Amino acid sequence: MTATIHGTDQHSGANANDTKHWTRAFSQNTKRWQQFAQEIDFSTLRLDAHLVDSIKVFQLGECSEGRTLKALAASYAQRHDNPDYLLAIQQFIKEEQRHAYYMAEALRANDVEPIAKQWSDGLFRKVRQLCGWEMMISVLLTAEVIAIAYYSTLAKASSDPQAKRLFERILQDEATHLQFHGEHLRCDRASKTSIRRRLHRLFHWLVIALVWVEHRQVLTYQFSSFSQFFKRCDALLLTTLT
Repeated sequence: MTATIHGTDQHSGANANDTKHWTRAFSQNTKRWQQFAQEIDFSTLRLDAHLVDSIKVFQLGECSEGRTLKALAASYAQRHDNPDYLLAIQQFIKEEQRHAYYMAEALRANDVEPIAKQWSDGLFRKVRQLCGWEMMISVLLTAEVIAIAYYSTLAKASSDPQAKRLFERILQDEATHLQFHGEHLRCDRASKTSIRRRLHRLFHWLVIALVWVEHRQVLTYQFSSFSQFFKRCDALLLTTLT
């Protein structure tokens, strides 16, 4: 599912009426997931063994209560008189939790327990907790870009049709999340200096490198080199923010 929303206020954040479209889109997507869950038999879903260790790390990354994000979203919503933004963020968090739940189901169906702690995930969480709203959304945008590259690779690398369907379904959500966060960040940055963009770009590059080092054995199913992976992720971010 993708969503294209226009008509934003370039000086005071995304228009409240447009944000309402996102809440509707998230609600509709919940119904699609309910249907999807009825069509997938997780007891017979098979994960390729060479993908499992990487999937465990990404599954952990999808697990978050989002307390800091909710607090920042509430402040943003009040500042811009846009109460639907907080609702949309709550729905976004539920979608990420849904990804974590179904990936955990897939792991357990393959006699693999999800992990509870991992160093790079812990570092990423610490960064998010230290952020204000703009940096938080910048971090999330980078996470969504990486997720798009990663889940598209899992869909390509998986031999089981049901596993492919699961990763393709998550991929659709991540593409929508990228548009949602990108729209609000573009509006917020419209009247600000370029230094924020440069700092975000530097952070983005560092995360791309970290993810490649940690998940390259999986990512090479789609990206033949770090350079190709880097260019794809960098292009996705630039396209979203311009």
